[in-house]
Amino acid sequence: MFNRSVAFAVPLRRSIGVASAIMTLWVAGGVAAVAQTTSAQTTSTASSALAGAAGVTNAPPVAPVANACQRFAPGSTVQNPPALFSQNGVLNVQFSYQTATDSNGRQLFCFMTPSGMENPTLYLNAGDTLNITVTNNTAFNPVGDTTELYDAPNCGATTQLTQNPANSNGMTGGSMNIHYHGTNTSPACGSDNVVKTLINPGQTFSYSVHFPPNEPPGLYWYHPHVHGLAQAAVQGGGSGAIVINGINNVQPATAGLRQRILVIRDLPTLQGLQESPGGTEGGIPQLDVSVDNVPLNANTNENVTPPVTTYTPAVINMLPGERQFWRISNSASDVILDLQVRFDGVPQTIQIVGIDGVPVNSQDGTQPGNLIPVTHFRLPPASRVEFLANAPASTVKVAQLVTQNILTGPLGDDDPTRPLLNIQLGPDSSAAPVDNTVPAFTALDTTKQKFGGIKSVTPAVTRTIFFEEKQDGTAFFINASGCVTAAGAQCATQPYAIDTAFNNNNPPAIITTQGTVEKWLIQNHAQENHEFHQHQIHFMVLSQDNFEANGSQQAPAIDGQFLDMVEVPFCNGPPPAVTKSNPTGNNPPACVDASGNPVIPYPQVEALMDFRGPDTGAFVFHCHILGHEDLGMMAIEQVVAPSNSTASASGSP
Repeated sequence: MFNRSVAFAVPLRRSIGVASAIMTLWVAGGVAAVAQTTSAQTTSTASSALAGAAGVTNAPPVAPVANACQRFAPGSTVQNPPALFSQNGVLNVQFSYQTATDSNGRQLFCFMTPSGMENPTLYLNAGDTLNITVTNNTAFNPVGDTTELYDAPNCGATTQLTQNPANSNGMTGGSMNIHYHGTNTSPACGSDNVVKTLINPGQTFSYSVHFPPNEPPGLYWYHPHVHGLAQAAVQGGGSGAIVINGINNVQPATAGLRQRILVIRDLPTLQGLQESPGGTEGGIPQLDVSVDNVPLNANTNENVTPPVTTYTPAVINMLPGERQFWRISNSASDVILDLQVRFDGVPQTIQIVGIDGVPVNSQDGTQPGNLIPVTHFRLPPASRVEFLANAPASTVKVAQLVTQNILTGPLGDDDPTRPLLNIQLGPDSSAAPVDNTVPAFTALDTTKQKFGGIKSVTPAVTRTIFFEEKQDGTAFFINASGCVTAAGAQCATQPYAIDTAFNNNNPPAIITTQGTVEKWLIQNHAQENHEFHQHQIHFMVLSQDNFEANGSQQAPAIDGQFLDMVEVPFCNGPPPAVTKSNPTGNNPPACVDASGNPVIPYPQVEALMDFRGPDTGAFVFHCHILGHEDLGMMAIEQVVAPSNSTASASGSP
């Protein structure tokens, strides 16, 4: 849980020059749209900061699109989002990034194409290049805004702009960029770089993202990722799916099936009521959710005790006897999902095809890999799951996709059981989308085993990573505290104090070597769940340790699979003690005794981090509850080429 009132009160450095320049532009005509420059990188001087405010590429700006950020009525039938497809190895896209408000005053964000497509699904093949030109067409009010100067080198603008909602009718806004979540692509400038890329209002930026030829076929997604603004952008709906083609030839069980692209997002509830304590079944949820922009419209009746919340789920159609391929992205900012298909309340078995863009059991062993049968699947924020779902029999009265109640811990948010989809028998009334059906099987493809053989590699180091937070929800931390080489020697840990909140100018917490594998022990030292995300690479889950001892259950189907997201549940010990050094009991760690030792072994996930790919550079790992990430729970890691690193007991591996 986090304190919303301080969601943007991160310690930032003021840059009066840029704010004053944009104030002039605001007074002159609203959006700070000015002449473009040819500079792709700028320095952190006052004059170059102004140049950064003028624009970041020489590409023509993408004009705003009318009627942006539309939403469907509650209870509507879901439709696949609009789709764009690569041709001859390239997909060229133009995006206008825009904001609007719905009829209830909630702020919305979206990526619009010039033809009016909103948040389209981007279809590419492994080895393709995605070229995106995006213009930040959000209005910006610089009165009382906060700015932060980024140290060089930079990609685009040098100064982050964060609008003050108190002076803008509750609306936030400012800088943006695009993260290509889950893709195994370069963190270089102009590619999947979030640490140093800023696109300010009125600016245009060009991305060129090259996908490796062995990128596994599956579901990925894109969204803005500016620290301090990520939660608002994603909660407002600024996201879309990416599909790497080829699942039909890696897992033939999907071939020829009707596919559903189901993007689940969160948004503020209509009533704005105080949420129930985390884990309250039937409670008032922290946030509402939508499926393909069809909101559930959570409505709580407070005139009864306890209050009762009802929902209006979206509708999905299936033909009698049909099997469909459901490709689901949890594109929520904060909401944790635990998906289950129920027929008249009875859980149904679904067959897991892929997790986080990687077909299950596809990287090693006999192919095609076996599907994984489960009756529910835990889906952290930002994670994706792809599975086979069967239509209900005609005798079933109520068929639904639900998300089950989540035990989030004493400080966690309330994510109660709620229906997401009503499954109805019958044809769709609208025309079939262009991406309606998975292609036919042609030949088994074993060239997409990007992560194969990882268990035969001795980890270069073993690191301990852990989450901590302040009890009042004003600051969140992720720490890299322990490092041991394969030979048993100590190696470098983060070069700053434990529990240091993220800043884009922080040095790397971790420096590692391209071509290696590392073993990470990812622990949770806080009294609420945290959701670990690793940029640029995937990791193999080895084990989920001490979950039951802390009152949680292990997530099904993920051990031995390759993920970019994993949940580490809360520690089930006492809050921090009130001491002379911690007089309010607000500071971490929680769940420890008087000697500072955990009263119960901490929940942890053991994973093999795969740095064997070709990419080097700086990228991040963080909690993907974006309210936590915005308030500090993120850190930088640097991958260097082998010739530029030295393995030693006292230095970086």
